[in-house]
Amino acid sequence: MHPDLEFFLEEVFDDIEPVIPGVGRVIVEPDYDAEPAAADKPKLAEELIEFVKDHPDPGETDVPEGLKVLAKYIRRVTLRSDTLEGPWVEVAPPGYWI
Repeated sequence: MHPDLEFFLEEVFDDIEPVIPGVGRVIVEPDYDAEPAAADKPKLAEELIEFVKDHPDPGETDVPEGLKVLAKYIRRVTLRSDTLEGPWVEVAPPGYWI
């Protein structure tokens, strides 16, 4: 488990604005075996947006292998219709009660 992974992901996803009506928030579950690489930041954010656009329905979905950078860092994405204060993308550890 890399100790800076959650901070790295929060930093990458913090500025992403909602891109799909009806998706109030996005919750990502990190893959703690991943080691953060600054060079992945732009592609990681881009692939998360692509994923949400391709999977706009609320619910939990595993990250497809075709999104290589996203799959490197994220195990699962949950889209919710409700909203909360804070960033649109939330980084939650495994087993987190959503």
